[in-house]
Amino acid sequence: MTNTTEKLKHLREKVADSDFQQSRGLSNEVSYYILAFAPQDQPLVTEEIHSMEQQLNRETIGMDIVEFNLYNIMWELLDDMGIREDVIAMEASDGIDYLTEQLNNALEMTSSDNLFVQYMQRHLPKDPVIVFVTGIGEIFPLIRAHKVLNTMHQIVNSVPVVFFYPGTYDSLSLSMFGESKEDNYYRAFQIN
Repeated sequence: MTNTTEKLKHLREKVADSDFQQSRGLSNEVSYYILAFAPQDQPLVTEEIHSMEQQLNRETIGMDIVEFNLYNIMWELLDDMGIREDVIAMEASDGIDYLTEQLNNALEMTSSDNLFVQYMQRHLPKDPVIVFVTGIGEIFPLIRAHKVLNTMHQIVNSVPVVFFYPGTYDSLSLSMFGESKEDNYYRAFQIN
């Protein structure tokens, strides 16, 4: 079994545990978890997420899983603003650094109420759920994980959140793909 396989197995067990679902035993910490995995294991992670969403639900464990795919959300937001084609053209004409800056401005990423957080708030069911956040690897370096995580906990704060991260997390810092270090993030527990 790979390390990722073991982590996914452990996550499956945690998701079914009522203490995890109710955020018990965390000493008033936010119930945020990061499952860091080897980027080459993305197909395995995607398959297991789909399996958990199908098998672990209100009928089987007492809660549903709601997935927020940041890649899909980003394109939906850009479509809503009518700027998808402009964004694609901007990368070709102005480069990735300029595009990243402009995208972060358009999505209000420096705001505690950025457009990703607003989207999640609008689409989060009233019933208690477990939130899976996926897709950060597909939009890196345009959007950084810590920018989403640092603002999400202000809105999504009463349900467990699992952030799937293709890279490493050592309970202090994130490193996308195990190579690109991001700003520190220390509010989440590791899924090992």
